[in-house]
Amino acid sequence: MKIALSEIWNFIDLIGKEEKGWNYALYAGNVRLSPISQDVLVQLKSDTAYNTELLPEIFTFREILWQPDVFTDSAMSLPGLRILKAYCEEYVAQFSEDPTESNRIYSSLIGGLAQNCGEAISKMEGTTREGLVTRVLGEFRTYSFPIIKFFIYHPQNRIDYYRDAVNRLNYAVKVMLTQFYGRYTELNDPYWLVSYQEKKTPIKIPVTE
Repeated sequence: MKIALSEIWNFIDLIGKEEKGWNYALYAGNVRLSPISQDVLVQLKSDTAYNTELLPEIFTFREILWQPDVFTDSAMSLPGLRILKAYCEEYVAQFSEDPTESNRIYSSLIGGLAQNCGEAISKMEGTTREGLVTRVLGEFRTYSFPIIKFFIYHPQNRIDYYRDAVNRLNYAVKVMLTQFYGRYTELNDPYWLVSYQEKKTPIKIPVTE
């Protein structure tokens, strides 16, 4: 069963906390995480240790992810990509020092964003072709869209950070469609794949002599 990102929290509220057998997988662009237990998902929802500065640090303050075509020259795009990549890699290293299940999820997602940066950098280095740079940057934003959206809709975000990020994401989508060769059908939302495996009690067959 496929459940949208924004609906998962209501879904787990409907399930009894003691009900076993539910498993979850998170799909966000190039990141696939499974299995994630219901206990971990509940912890994720109420994660008071969640860093609320993470959303602005990986998106709101990173113009490379939402600004219009001022970045069509590789000399303008590469510094922003390298800075974001370095930030993501540093954050992943910090998460590895505290290997909780929620941090494993955050680390994998941020690592996926760093990977997207690295691939875009490799394609752009050594070129000055405006069309190529524009296309690569459009792909980078498209691939990163699901990861960014996961963090925008994290339930522990500050409401002002959330609103600011949503406004910029809407603007980023418009820019991708009008200036970076993007298609709306290519913007994939992150989602949860939910499965249930009932543990059946083995039937004891009486032995007759």
